[in-house]
Amino acid sequence: MSVTVLSGKTAKEIQKNEFDEITAKFKKICIDIGTGDGKNIYRKAKNDKETLYIGLDPVRDNMEEIAVKIAKKPEKGGLDNALLVISTAENLPDELCSVADRVTVLFPWGVLLEGIVKPEEKFILAVKKAAKSGAEFEFITTYSANREENMMETRGMPELSIEYFNGEYKEKLKGYGLTINNIELLDNEYVKGFDSKWARRLAFGRKRDFYRITGIIG
Repeated sequence: MSVTVLSGKTAKEIQKNEFDEITAKFKKICIDIGTGDGKNIYRKAKNDKETLYIGLDPVRDNMEEIAVKIAKKPEKGGLDNALLVISTAENLPDELCSVADRVTVLFPWGVLLEGIVKPEEKFILAVKKAAKSGAEFEFITTYSANREENMMETRGMPELSIEYFNGEYKEKLKGYGLTINNIELLDNEYVKGFDSKWARRLAFGRKRDFYRITGIIG
């Protein structure tokens, strides 16, 4: 078995034994599902050298800029504690199963947004599959009828609110083995602290509500 990692501009296969050697060097592992351009995990990895940050996304081109930066020598911004994996959440590589101390899904869109918010079994179980027992999870999401009415109608999305996440949604996640501990309503100013192009596009656009759901897996 192997995992496909973007190294600079080259996609390469890392075998399980090599992957295990990499992960063994770090105290903790964080997996960011739907990482987009990878800028958020790059910043986190740069500030936390004891944790291995793994960004997962199926769109290779979006991650290439940061992949090139990660591959550079340390004095030029390169990092040895960040990996960018080319994969969808629902096809999580075996190498990433039961390794994460923390799993994040930040500002998802498209099928990943739908899978996290509804929530859909294959996406929530992907989060659980990546995690060690007792790992933390964090979801941050946003949309509204004022901004994304067509998307909500097309995908049959529920209206977001604290009440929604604290109700049936919370019970569904519990059924999948994810226990919600906190639900927060955030604003644009909070999201301006994230580096990804998508997060900044949302944060510096019109005022909107963001929902942050955190808890424990297993």
